[in-house]
Amino acid sequence: MIRTNERRCTEVYFKGEHLKLEELKQNDNLTLNDYLYNLIPPQPEEVEIKVSYLRHNTSLQGYHGIWDSEGFKKPSQSDSPKRDLVWWSPDISRRDITIAEEQYLNRQGFYNEVKPFLHKFTSSPAFLASSRMGNFRFSMSIDELLKSYKQQFCEGQEPNIRIFETVVYKQEVMYSIVIHAPHVQDLFSEYPLLPKHRDAVCVFRKDTIIWRPQAMSKTHRFYLSPNKQAIRIRTKARKNYMWDNIGVAFHVPDGQIFRFSKAILCKSLRLCEGAEPKLNSEEFVKCEFDPIRP
Repeated sequence: MIRTNERRCTEVYFKGEHLKLEELKQNDNLTLNDYLYNLIPPQPEEVEIKVSYLRHNTSLQGYHGIWDSEGFKKPSQSDSPKRDLVWWSPDISRRDITIAEEQYLNRQGFYNEVKPFLHKFTSSPAFLASSRMGNFRFSMSIDELLKSYKQQFCEGQEPNIRIFETVVYKQEVMYSIVIHAPHVQDLFSEYPLLPKHRDAVCVFRKDTIIWRPQAMSKTHRFYLSPNKQAIRIRTKARKNYMWDNIGVAFHVPDGQIFRFSKAILCKSLRLCEGAEPKLNSEEFVKCEFDPIRP
């Protein structure tokens, strides 16, 4: 339930579950987390973000390791085979936000023309172009990642996609998914397969993850009015809140590498701005940052 992670940070975790914020509030280990109990101002609820690209952010040292080995692996030895994981996170573009807003308005039955507003609420680190892990970003489509994983680790079979954990940090809730080969399912049999129902935090559909974020801003600067207008909150009235995110972990057994040609690695690589607080001991490098996907 409580552990210290590899970065020596304390985290509360729930194995094999994706617990929503209201469910987390019922847990005794989280009663002292003030961010969790701050009441989020009115915001777009039940937004669905269609995630078709994932990103792997890393430092200069991590970049050299990936480039030299032509692929991805866990950089340090794990205490368990089920922790031999290569982590990716959503790579969400401006267009992804626009599409999510249009679909949200349609589901709400709201057909009056309104000014774009969702970008004002998707301001947590999960949606930003910057990175707390380092300045080097590999961005690939889920379709490309799954096809390569299937060929390299699954002997042509479809990989299993399971709920892994809910992990709660001081101000972040991370919902993780694990992807693994069928022949190692005994390692992950205690983790349920990712569900397909509409109430789930995230589902997988046609090489796309449908993510339903509950807390999209670290600091809410706006609230949403009944007529779908983003109303600015006075600076003195603003508070910090929990924000949620998803993580996608590919199981890569110890000694193996999730391989890609240097041509693919080069095509998928771009530089990104570093963000505080750093999650890596290396200093950020000074560079010209590439634009995010449109």
